[in-house]
Amino acid sequence: MTAAMKLRRKLDPQPAGVVAPPESRRAPVWDRPVPGVGRAPLVWLLGVHGGAGATTLAHVLAPAADSSRRWPGVFERESPFVVLVARETIAGLTRAHDLLRQHHFGFGGPSEVLGLITVAARPGRMPAEIRRYRDVVGSLAGPLWQVPWYEEWTLVEPEQLPVWTPGDPMPEKKRKIDPLAEVPLEVRELGVDIVSAVREKLDSTAAFDEGE
Repeated sequence: MTAAMKLRRKLDPQPAGVVAPPESRRAPVWDRPVPGVGRAPLVWLLGVHGGAGATTLAHVLAPAADSSRRWPGVFERESPFVVLVARETIAGLTRAHDLLRQHHFGFGGPSEVLGLITVAARPGRMPAEIRRYRDVVGSLAGPLWQVPWYEEWTLVEPEQLPVWTPGDPMPEKKRKIDPLAEVPLEVRELGVDIVSAVREKLDSTAAFDEGE
């Protein structure tokens, strides 16, 4: 049994004024191991809607895998750690809000949410309305990450993109890179943050077990 499987989930207090979404607005929970995954990932990326960007990021981030729009059931050696992924639109953030409320009320299975990634929906600055709503939704997620718009990523299949692996060196910030040849700095930093968040969770669980 992996350390991740031994994690004891502590339900977060239900935020004041937040209500559970109706069943029609919830994501299902897998009743078997997530299919189509050839390796046991460190963390799952749950795209809260079609086109969120979870499949692309799951390819680019080696420790991650796409949970195919469902909460993992944490079977066998599956990781319980989940990061939600939403496109930066009102509809995308509303869907993320639904799933975060689902999680807070204990309807997301045994998963442990690490945070929310929002993916730019267009080039340029984030509209003020989106930024404000993103902050509101993010308050239920904890850590909040943002993936900028990479035009080049829209021109190829995810399998053609480069892959980041923990331990890969960071590129120089001033050096311009080709997003089709190298993983951008912002995405590498995202990967480092997620891996660190998982390690912190596992370390805190190990410390808890030792103190029993």
